[in-house]
Amino acid sequence: MNELIPVRYEDEEPTVSGRELHALLEIETRYNDWFPRMCEYGFQEGKDFCPILSKSSGGRPATDHAITIQMAKELCMLQRTAKGKRCRAYFISCEEAWNSPDKIMERALRIAHRRALEAERRIFSLLEENETLEIALNDSIRYFTVAKYNGAFKKGWNTTQCQLIGNQLSAYCRARTIQIRRCETDDERFGAVNSYPISAWNDFMEVSLYA
Repeated sequence: MNELIPVRYEDEEPTVSGRELHALLEIETRYNDWFPRMCEYGFQEGKDFCPILSKSSGGRPATDHAITIQMAKELCMLQRTAKGKRCRAYFISCEEAWNSPDKIMERALRIAHRRALEAERRIFSLLEENETLEIALNDSIRYFTVAKYNGAFKKGWNTTQCQLIGNQLSAYCRARTIQIRRCETDDERFGAVNSYPISAWNDFMEVSLYA
């Protein structure tokens, strides 16, 4: 059967434009009045139709509806006209083609492909997150504040010694253009403190009186 009206197959089931069907059926009532009246027969938004925007003759967006083939068949039958009967037969043929074994297999393959792509994107996203976390973890391991180094290596330095070591290590790193990072502490008395790479710590401790 020749195409009477464009059928869209982008959604889970075929749909047609409500406005295009309204024009095809040659209904004299304005679409904005006709469609709500048709919905009184029990059609439900989200199940039988979804509102969409289309361009009106004046170029401004107008409300249209993507309606299912099942709803389109019933609307055709409700008109009780020869044109409605012809359109209903057309939609029945569309349904039969949609439910043919080849079309069902085609949809199944398309759904499987889409799910595979979604799974691939999720895996890629997780890998990116893991890589970011690994980089952050490695950075946190490579850098030590004086307090962190004191605790990790059980040096037993007191507060005064920590301050002296921090001053000396800062001067040591600046003299050798070694990167010093600032990081926040949980102790509000100190706020942000310097954090030094472990390689600088190793070299500094070889010449330090506090080794």
